Amino acid sequence: MVRTLTLVLVFLAMAMPAAAQVFDTASARQMLYPTRGHTIQTAKELSPQNRRIVTGIVPLMAKEMRQPVRYYTAIAWSPKDGMVHESLQAAMNHHSVEAAGAAAVAACNVKKSNGAPNCVVAARVVPKNWQPRPLMLSIDATAAFDKKYRRMRGSKAFSVSSATGAFGYGASDAAALARCGSTGAQDCKVVIRN
Repeated sequence: MVRTLTLVLVFLAMAMPAAAQVFDTASARQMLYPTRGHTIQTAKELSPQNRRIVTGIVPLMAKEMRQPVRYYTAIAWSPKDGMVHESLQAAMNHHSVEAAGAAAVAACNVKKSNGAPNCVVAARVVPKNWQPRPLMLSIDATAAFDKKYRRMRGSKAFSVSSATGAFGYGASDAAALARCGSTGAQDCKVVIRN
């Protein structure tokens, strides 16, 4: 038991620096995707008809919202309920596909029919040529990084909320965290610092 606990603690210690990694501006700039261009990825389990439906939903969402659907977005559905049901839910403008997927699935599970199995991700909107990277930001956060944060002089920090997609930046960690947290986000963390 003690040996198992020790091994678990060693693995957790090894994983912590990656999870808590903070990048400088130059490194972050190299990792972030451009703010233009996206692609829609559909789950391989979908039928051809459901792929067409979910792919067609993205432009309809953009038209309804009067703005483009931004990365990272996930669309979740309950296979038992089908594509045309209130359980079809989207989560948009998150900082990773995982966060968007978790938010969309959670929203879908609230709306699914009683007794239906848990919802799954049907599609996601990602940058063109997307591959996972150590630092990913939503399109809005990437634009703020490019247009505002990079132009700031002196000490500065950029923080994000994985759960909500909120972000903030300022002249210190505290300022960036306060700005991110002002949206109600409880999990803000600094990801870029100079």
